[in-house]
Amino acid sequence: MSRKILLPFLMLLSLSAVFAQEQVTEEEVNREKLFIEANREKLLGNYDKAVSMLRELNRQDGSNAAVAYELGRLLHAQGDIEDAVRYLKLATDLAPDNEWYLKFLADIYQQEGRNAEGAALYEALAKKSPDDQYVYFRWAYFLVRAQEIDKALKVYDDLEKAIGLNEEIARRRHTLFLGLGDTKRAAKELEHLVEVYPKVLEYKHILAAFYDAQGDTAAARKVYEQIIAQDPKDAKAQLALAGGSNIQQDELRYLAELRPAFERSDVAVDLKISKLYPFITMVAETGNRVIADAALELTTIMEGVHNSDAKPFSAAGDLLYHSGRKKEAIQKYKTTLERDENVFPVWEQLLTALYEVGDGEGLYKAANDALDIFPNRAVIQYFLALGADATKRYDEALDATSMATMMSGRDQALRGEIQAIEGQVYSHQGDKSAAAAAFKQALELAPTSPDVNYRYAEYLLEKNDLKNAKAAAEQAANQMPYHPYYANGLAKVYYQDGRYEQAQEWNAKARTNGAAYWPAALELAGDIQFQLKHPDQAVSFWQEAKTLGGDSKRLEDKIANRSL
Repeated sequence: MSRKILLPFLMLLSLSAVFAQEQVTEEEVNREKLFIEANREKLLGNYDKAVSMLRELNRQDGSNAAVAYELGRLLHAQGDIEDAVRYLKLATDLAPDNEWYLKFLADIYQQEGRNAEGAALYEALAKKSPDDQYVYFRWAYFLVRAQEIDKALKVYDDLEKAIGLNEEIARRRHTLFLGLGDTKRAAKELEHLVEVYPKVLEYKHILAAFYDAQGDTAAARKVYEQIIAQDPKDAKAQLALAGGSNIQQDELRYLAELRPAFERSDVAVDLKISKLYPFITMVAETGNRVIADAALELTTIMEGVHNSDAKPFSAAGDLLYHSGRKKEAIQKYKTTLERDENVFPVWEQLLTALYEVGDGEGLYKAANDALDIFPNRAVIQYFLALGADATKRYDEALDATSMATMMSGRDQALRGEIQAIEGQVYSHQGDKSAAAAAFKQALELAPTSPDVNYRYAEYLLEKNDLKNAKAAAEQAANQMPYHPYYANGLAKVYYQDGRYEQAQEWNAKARTNGAAYWPAALELAGDIQFQLKHPDQAVSFWQEAKTLGGDSKRLEDKIANRSL
């Protein structure tokens, strides 16, 4: 192992204090010598020797928290996660007031996706440090990753009660609601922040920008008028009110002013990316295509000036993905990986985009390519299973879910989602009993997961269990309304239930977010239009589905007969 783990000086002092007694026995002196020798071996990179010595120390004195902690850290460095966690938990049990032990263990839980356990650790830390905002934010972070959204919101509420409302609390709740697609509650968070701090103009600007991004120009204008009333010289508010559109003009002007610097090869690519990053974030939060296009002009310049660097292509991919152009984003991500294949987030974005546009063959190939670089990532096996299932490689799909389960550790939500994929594969194979067992386990592990509920709804719809399929599909889509699979899944349920206008609404959401490339989603769009008495639109959708490779048995008959 090349990574060195240095024992903090204070840790040595702490251990010496543990060993030092008024009457030191020979046994205690020998233990202290052994600990120092173990530390020396560690500094020399002889981790196996150091681990062996620390294990012996722990055997001799199992009540020494410092020894257990150091042993856990070394085992973690060697990749022995389960044993590392065992000793680190022992250290936290022996020294429950040592926050560093708890935080190090929580970091491992985060790396391993053991979110519920990480949340429990930070809950314990919050009780010890009720005024520490960082602890509360980390606690909520783990709860969100564990799909415990209500509990995460309660953590933010408790923190607000303890220290009062501040911008960080409001922004985090706002972002959480925005991620859930609940724009009304997202707006209320910013509105409440403005109410509590009416003199802070920056908070009003944040609220106005949110209204503007949501297309509520009237609400945005009212806020800008309030800003002008407080500060008649506020430039952003003046521009928004005088320009007739919004603060977007200011952002576009700023991006245009960056162009000369972006054209220079002597300006570092990292500096250019840092200037673009806030706009990439803005597009990710709002989907604003106008801002995305202006930023893409700059990434195009960078692609020419820094052609061998992966970063401009990755930035372009993110801008395209978050502004609804996922096919184009896929090409940019592939170009990024041609220049640097070792960036895991880009692989993850590529796999996500391929899945969302319904490219099963592309997903299968890309996941296999990703595994060559990152063989121990559960999420890649997850996508490989989806790609294999989509291309009817069912045995490979089940192999991938088995590997993903082993790699997922104690991440209960991820294990539940993997089980749901297994259920989907078994259902496609016609193995009804295995499918039922897999979905039962998936729902026990992750009952609120939108992914689990979406796949369960599809399974129930195949069984003609419309009532329960509707409940599961609604739970998935209402949590993440802009996910193409969840939205189209609910559209299918509503169509079967004869609720054609609602089916149209959810199918349109799906097509806006990736399903426009799916023959099945387009065929469904045609079916819905026919039921709504729009035969010309129905035929148009059916023809588009056929052009994209739709091969359902009845599709050609629908087009020829202009009827279902």
